[in-house]
Amino acid sequence: DIEVLQEVPEEMKARTDSRGEAALRGHLKAEGQEETGSQSYVPPDPKDDKALNMAYELLRGTAQNAAFPPNPKAAVPN
Repeated sequence: DIEVLQEVPEEMKARTDSRGEAALRGHLKAEGQEETGSQSYVPPDPKDDKALNMAYELLRGTAQNAAFPPNPKAAVPN
């Protein structure tokens, strides 16, 4: 995974949370330590969406990240 955090407006910070599936009633227990969820804020204007723009840049080859492209030899089978 490549984590890209959005810039959350001050008035929204109190209302956004990072709850994951582990916070849901009846969730499946993880092997090992459970982690928090992903950031839930998505900017209304796509040009301000850092995650979306990072994905575009990776696909276009204008940005680089060690996790992209994924290494199929390192994949964990289901």
